[in-house]
Amino acid sequence: MKLKITLAATLGVGLSPTLAFCAEGAAAEGGSWIALIFYVINFSAFIYILARYAAPLAVKFFHERAAEIRKTIDLSESGLRSASQTAEQAEAEVAGLEAEKARLLAEMRAESARQAARIRELGQMAAQRIRRDAEQAARSIAESGRHTVQAHLAATAARLARTLITDSFEAADQSRLLREFLDTVNQEARP
Repeated sequence: MKLKITLAATLGVGLSPTLAFCAEGAAAEGGSWIALIFYVINFSAFIYILARYAAPLAVKFFHERAAEIRKTIDLSESGLRSASQTAEQAEAEVAGLEAEKARLLAEMRAESARQAARIRELGQMAAQRIRRDAEQAARSIAESGRHTVQAHLAATAARLARTLITDSFEAADQSRLLREFLDTVNQEARP
């Protein structure tokens, strides 16, 4: 339908009297109506060839080009939507990172406080153990010192007693000690 309208318009313009008047000026220079008809037929054939062979290709080209443009627009819009969604997700993740950072900081502070309390408790337990060990070592040293002093006193007393006995021990003392010893043994032997 469009082709027929285009062809009719072209023929109407080609056969219009304005062209004849224009051709009249050319006729004075040697132009004629036959030349005009030849030009009109030539132009009509050109339009027909264009309409017959080039128009479908041009229409096809413009339809394909329009489809490509629509496809590019659709891809661009989907890319824009995707980029917007990605940006929103990134913003949400950044907000989540801030919350995660705050949570981790709170956990680290709580863990540090627990560790400090545990270290303080272990330090107090170690101090109490050291105090007990020191007290026990002091008691051992004191007991050892007491035994050493007692042993030294006993050795000194024995030496003094030996010296006194050898210096002032007589036969009567010896018989009296022997009688007391026998009396003690007899009393213990009786049931």
